Amino acid sequence: MTEESSVLPPAERSSLDLDLDILNTSDDVAKYFEQSSRPCNFDPRDLSRRIKRGYKMIIKKGTNRIVLLRFLLAKLVYSVEGLSLEEYLCLFHLYYDLTEIKDPIFWSKYKEKLERVQLLLEKMSGITIFPVIFRAPTVEKVRASFQDIIPSPREYYGLSGQRDLRQSFRLVLNDTLVPKRCPPVRFIGVGYKDKGTRRDTAVDGSPGWKEIGTFFSNQEREAEELDSSISETYEFED
Repeated sequence: MTEESSVLPPAERSSLDLDLDILNTSDDVAKYFEQSSRPCNFDPRDLSRRIKRGYKMIIKKGTNRIVLLRFLLAKLVYSVEGLSLEEYLCLFHLYYDLTEIKDPIFWSKYKEKLERVQLLLEKMSGITIFPVIFRAPTVEKVRASFQDIIPSPREYYGLSGQRDLRQSFRLVLNDTLVPKRCPPVRFIGVGYKDKGTRRDTAVDGSPGWKEIGTFFSNQEREAEELDSSISETYEFED
């Protein structure tokens, strides 16, 4: 992200008169979901704490970032659940990715819209309670301010039904333990039917020739030492 694309001069930035009214306490969230028919699943993986150790946002290759950005903005307006922590972070990463595009045609079409998105994200940057749920007055303000960006309700519910779009991004935490894959089972092939599966004797765990030679030499030395100790201890009669 370059300085020219991410930080706009004050004279060129659009004004956005929008005071966000958010359910910003855990009590508010609990009361909200008590009135809703949907269950509240509040940070089950303790992401709010683990995210501070570092993370990586992976957006699937080939994903239309403009469409995904519009979908997440629309979710703030139309969805009962609001934005989860993963979706909240993805919204910021989408904006950063879009500001790195150098195509002048793209900027002539989306510059003014991305300026308004930037102002909205600045107001949302201090949110610490998830999911992000706007109250009714804020929803109407966001809908009015971003009516040329946010899709219609019909289009939004069509997008929300696309599984590929919903699963096009993934949050990977640095403290996530990735189990190591077990090595493939090695076995001896069967002649001409063997398709390269004959075990590799260098890594199959069998001892090498040096280990075998050392083992037998040690046995011979121990036997000789035992014989000499017996001959010194006992006197044999002729």
